[in-house]
Amino acid sequence: MTHSMDKSVQKTRFAISDLQKRIAVLEATREDLERQMRKLNDSVPEEEVEGNEQREGYVAYGSYAKSVIARKENLRSSLSDITDQASELSADLRIALDALDSFERVRARQMAAKAEKAMRKTG
Repeated sequence: MTHSMDKSVQKTRFAISDLQKRIAVLEATREDLERQMRKLNDSVPEEEVEGNEQREGYVAYGSYAKSVIARKENLRSSLSDITDQASELSADLRIALDALDSFERVRARQMAAKAEKAMRKTG
């Protein structure tokens, strides 16, 4: 295998490792955001907000509930962004894995050709 191909394989393996780490970070972040969302859902289910409008003390509860709902919207937006980023990284990872597979196939063909040539010399 040529020196330049070895460097390309190294770069591709590094890129694969980097992409896998970045995807793992996004996955951990997504899980944390989903945990926060569940916690907020448990504290203030959105359907309860309207039912509590007539209750005494709604002003305090209503302000709190509205801030929780706003936080949920921010979490939903962040989750959407993470999903988009993870999709892009996954596509990049597939491309890098395909490239590495191509390098490996070329290497296998080169090794087979080398072995065949050696067999002809001895045979």
